[in-house]
Amino acid sequence: MTAARALLAVAGAAAVLAACHLGPEDRCGAATTCVNVEVNGYPFKEIDQLTFDVVYGTRHANTTIDAGGAISLPTSVPLTFALTDPALIDVELIAAGKLGGRVLGADARSIQLQLGDQISATLLLFSIRACTEGAVYCGGTGDIIAESQTLYRCTGGLPVYYARCAEACSPHFTDHGECVGLGLCSDGGHYCGGNKLDGDPSTLYVCKDFDATAPVLCPSGCVIRGGDGSDACR
Repeated sequence: MTAARALLAVAGAAAVLAACHLGPEDRCGAATTCVNVEVNGYPFKEIDQLTFDVVYGTRHANTTIDAGGAISLPTSVPLTFALTDPALIDVELIAAGKLGGRVLGADARSIQLQLGDQISATLLLFSIRACTEGAVYCGGTGDIIAESQTLYRCTGGLPVYYARCAEACSPHFTDHGECVGLGLCSDGGHYCGGNKLDGDPSTLYVCKDFDATAPVLCPSGCVIRGGDGSDACR
């Protein structure tokens, strides 16, 4: 290992994502469930920081590999998952390479993973246009082809997972994406954004004339309890 090992416990889930920067001769080894990510760059071949933002199933984790010096590309990075459920899960992976704090390139990949799998994925980090810091985008907006039903917040010049919409995400190709609520809300009812009304899924709204009003941000998330207007902050 030529970089510090990073462990991320996922709140409320029996899962851990780990990453370490290894040479191209290394693979998943004895890891139970692992994705060996082969990372290359174009046109650059050297970075000093590699970040991963991963959504798997209902869980989210991220990790940064900082070798304290140059990381030559291509390189091999095993991501190990401490899963306990044998069900097949979808994994949405965004990787980015930085040099001197500046984003040189990024790429995204969707894969499927099951307990006990040891599989490979290839990412080619290519130059991307900078997103608006703090803005929220629907997946697939801009140069990163990510999950279209998911919201990403621009953080440090990169799209980072923010929330998954229950129905759909809109508008695309703008810096103010939100979850779309299909159906009609009931006047006076309380709804999370994306449940019967359009809005931020981490915000609780009051329905008025079929529109979202009186927004209250839920720091720990908003809980959808059905379509009857009884949603609440966690």
